[in-house]
Amino acid sequence: MAHQLADRPAEAEKIYLAILQADPEQPDATHLLGLIRAGQDRDEEAVELLERALGLYPEAAHFHHNIAGIYRRMGRLQEAEEQFRAAIALKPDYGEAYQGLSEMVRFQPGDALLEQIRTQLARSDVEGKVKSYFHFAAGKFQDDVGEYASAFEHFAEGNRLAGRRFDSEEFSRMVKDVLYVFSGRQVASLEGLGSDSEVPVFIIGMPRSGTTLVEQILASHSSVFGAGELNDMKQIAAQAARLSGNGQSYPNCVPALRAEEYSVLAEEYLRRLSKAAKNREFPRIIDKHPLNFQFVGLILALFPKARIIHTVRDPLDTGLSCFFQNFTKGQDYSFNLRALGNLYNDYRRLMEHWELVFPVRILTVGYEDLLANQEEETRKLLSYVGLSFEQDCIEFYKTDRKINTASFLQVRKPLYQSSKQRWRHYREQLQEFARIIGAPVRKPITISIDDPGARRILS
Repeated sequence: MAHQLADRPAEAEKIYLAILQADPEQPDATHLLGLIRAGQDRDEEAVELLERALGLYPEAAHFHHNIAGIYRRMGRLQEAEEQFRAAIALKPDYGEAYQGLSEMVRFQPGDALLEQIRTQLARSDVEGKVKSYFHFAAGKFQDDVGEYASAFEHFAEGNRLAGRRFDSEEFSRMVKDVLYVFSGRQVASLEGLGSDSEVPVFIIGMPRSGTTLVEQILASHSSVFGAGELNDMKQIAAQAARLSGNGQSYPNCVPALRAEEYSVLAEEYLRRLSKAAKNREFPRIIDKHPLNFQFVGLILALFPKARIIHTVRDPLDTGLSCFFQNFTKGQDYSFNLRALGNLYNDYRRLMEHWELVFPVRILTVGYEDLLANQEEETRKLLSYVGLSFEQDCIEFYKTDRKINTASFLQVRKPLYQSSKQRWRHYREQLQEFARIIGAPVRKPITISIDDPGARRILS
């Protein structure tokens, strides 16, 4: 298991296979090999192995929890819920299972699960990381039932106990360097380099701004493969630093790259993209990593014909949704409202720059516009990526594909309005974030009407 924890899956796989050759009914090796298969995007095999492990050792709460996560990303939501509940029944202090379940269901007042969560939070022997899961679960419960002040307290404590840290100053320095390196003059000098491939489509923006929804809409088209959130552009930027030979990391390595090295980098990215699509050919393959907004200049140098879709959403709704999401990895800035606000400002600064130096190259899609005019916005998206309209893109929620992001549940339903203007429930708590990003929160205005005893609230 040490190899698996150290991100050496190939070595771990050899050990588990050897154990199972000697003892085919060893439950732990069966379970761990299943997790390896899940990491290889071989979900059907992963489920088969984990179901076998559960048959051999049904009392293992973590077996139930882990298969629930795989069921969930496969869209087998009822089975996922059942397995999360089974994990909790076997291990009442399994904080991660409570959070996993809370992300899948909409709670009603009086649900017994809240008392179970409160019981665990009252214990003095529960460590901070585990308590963090319980606080996120409690926050979701109380948000569902309209107890907003208490919900925010739980989310704030969950974020604090998660112990995640983010260096806002370092990120801002990187953004400043990007703005300098990819000035208008530098951008002009990069024309005619890279690959003429039209396959890559990049969906960028803040997390929780609608990136998964837009990917699901496009991936419902017969000519599109949605590869999900790939970290490949980060790897390509690191490779660019090695090729440049100037000892600088991205973006300061870019001016030292030779013309032929852009083609090398483009081919390497295309190889990775093809692997993500399981080496199947598609006219368009989507890389939906939101934070690729850092790499737009490099992307368009490598792929002058690439499509870049920028999703935007009400900044207060975006910030609130990030803060309420216990991201498994990455997005460390989202665990602190001040860091979140600073990153939002850097993101906005970068996007304004890209739109200035790459006019008409980036399509901006508003989340609220999609909610209001689904077909019109869908046709606009398809036209931009060079594809004809298909009805399946309107009925995107019927598309059976793996969803790894926090929006796994939302994109399996028709569009709904309940996430719009959600921030209004948390006006007071968002004051600092709103001040940092320059979006002052207006308080409701009380206006008297004819009856002196009556009041009407406008917000």
